[in-house]
Amino acid sequence: MTIRTPWPHGTFMARLNVATAHRLVGAAPARRVDAGTVLVRQGDRSGEVFLLEPCAADSPVFAMIGAVLRNGTEAMLGVRVHGDVVGEMRLFREDGEATATVTATTAMAVRAFPGEAFREFLKEHPDAWSALTAVMGDRLADSDRRRAEFVGYEVPARLARLLTDFAARHGFPDQGGTDVGIRLSQEDLGKLIGAKPDAVNKALRELRGRGLVRSGYRKVVITDPAGLREIYEEHG
Repeated sequence: MTIRTPWPHGTFMARLNVATAHRLVGAAPARRVDAGTVLVRQGDRSGEVFLLEPCAADSPVFAMIGAVLRNGTEAMLGVRVHGDVVGEMRLFREDGEATATVTATTAMAVRAFPGEAFREFLKEHPDAWSALTAVMGDRLADSDRRRAEFVGYEVPARLARLLTDFAARHGFPDQGGTDVGIRLSQEDLGKLIGAKPDAVNKALRELRGRGLVRSGYRKVVITDPAGLREIYEEHG
């Protein structure tokens, strides 16, 4: 498998020093998994931690984090990309149970580490502990902000903020704009910002009409980042 570097900004691997990153990559072989493969299932106690990588240079890597609530509602909690680890949260739970399902939405390569082996790696490499706690802190802050925005912000503002965040973390140039770098359906976007697909569709139409984005099938390109930020301020 081809390892693409540098690791994307903000991911676990990007926060490690070079020597530690090489040691972790060398500790387990990479294997290919197809789109639709469930890496972690809600309720599992198997304890494996997975490092996500591309199958080939420049190929996309996306995994969805979702959970089913007691009333049967499906919630999307986040997106993971090349350089992220998944399955690590159950190492810190008393019952060791996964609280969410992680599904590969693209073909990718993964390196699987038994939970105890990954825990030992963290103990032996302080920068890895620091990297993981920083990632967890960022995710908690994002989660808290998103819950607050569900109450106080309209759908266009929530969508503008999400797209801006995606572009900052995963975006790349695309015909006079910035592709946000994440391939999601309108239903998926809605789950991330607490909105129904028709509300997301309406918000996207508004953003397109103002010349702020281009959008197609599972693709959004930001053409006016400053204007998109103004939408967030305007509706917030």
